[in-house]
Amino acid sequence: MTKRKRKVRISGLVKTARRAREKLAVGLPPDQVETFRDWIRQSVERTEALCRKHRMKPQDLPSPSYRAYRFLKELDLDDLPEREGPAPQAARTIHLTGVVAIKNDINDRIAEWADPEREAPTEDDPGVQMLLERLTSGVEQIEAVAQEAGGAPGNLPTRSRRAYQWLKLLSDPVTLVAHLETLQALQEACRTTPCRKRAPRAIRKAPVQISFTYASYLYNAKAVDDALAVKVHEGFLGAPSDVLRALACVFFSRDRDAEQETVRTYARGEDFAEVVTALEMTTAEVDDFTQGRFFDLEAVFERVNEAYFGGKLDRPRLTWNKRITAAKMGHYDFLRDTVTVSVTLDAPEVPDYVVDYVMYHELLHKKLGTRAVKGRHYAHTPAFREAERAFAHYEEAQAFLDEMARAG
Repeated sequence: MTKRKRKVRISGLVKTARRAREKLAVGLPPDQVETFRDWIRQSVERTEALCRKHRMKPQDLPSPSYRAYRFLKELDLDDLPEREGPAPQAARTIHLTGVVAIKNDINDRIAEWADPEREAPTEDDPGVQMLLERLTSGVEQIEAVAQEAGGAPGNLPTRSRRAYQWLKLLSDPVTLVAHLETLQALQEACRTTPCRKRAPRAIRKAPVQISFTYASYLYNAKAVDDALAVKVHEGFLGAPSDVLRALACVFFSRDRDAEQETVRTYARGEDFAEVVTALEMTTAEVDDFTQGRFFDLEAVFERVNEAYFGGKLDRPRLTWNKRITAAKMGHYDFLRDTVTVSVTLDAPEVPDYVVDYVMYHELLHKKLGTRAVKGRHYAHTPAFREAERAFAHYEEAQAFLDEMARAG
């Protein structure tokens, strides 16, 4: 049996590539060009030396590290962008009071929809309309105060920024309805799960209070004032019924390995990542930046639009993101009509049809919009999946992206 090579991780390599991209994006002061060249050469040489030490090649590195190495190795150090004058200043952090309180107030009102006697939500329901008004008012209030402080919601500290991002995401009517449907489905799963019988008596008989949030954890459940208070990551928005049943089970019985794995697998998947990206995009500064080192998104859009949409789809804002990613390669922002493609794909080893497929996938989101469908994620509907398979190189492109995700 052939012995499998152990993956060697080179600390700081991906961070170096990211910092190099940021420096190149704003240009280098003339007196720092040579220092930058030395820094890149030393990073490449250090990587190659460590690979030799471990009797491996750079391509044997974990995928993100290898892509970072390739980026640094292939930089044209004789043709680096220079700039005159100071670099743009990073936005300073602003501190606002009451942002989290607004979010908590909204969550208290959303909790009323967990009542089993409550009817399924619709966009024209007066209760939904009232929630939307409060969400919109809260978002506008935060934006106005942030502007007065000389910044924007994206400049808030992490906890406040995430609270704003959550409010902003739910201010879209379709998303709010999907959120309320998910709350009702999860509440029902908590009521009926057999795992509840294994919980201590005090928890088994206690009411369950569910709230959704944007945090670093997937879920948190603890006894508070004779109730089981549950906080769930917003990434489970629209999760299918088997995932919600697994979530409900682990709230009451943490030793359920199969259910925990179901939850974790979903959290590593496309639908969960789609929600997280949508949250982050609510505060991202997006420029129309199409020209990469190897691909031009303008040309990709024109090619895909002509081939699959008859050239009739209006051009959205197109941009590369600034981070090397392993799984999430594109995103369509409905609120700002923006297609973002991962800079990971701007590499010579990536086939044209892979970048075209990612563009096609995101443009399908633009064309088909969102759907509030009970029990499933509102963006990736059966109609969406059927249309997705119409791409000429669907199987090859999906296989290439799956391999990138596994390698990463």
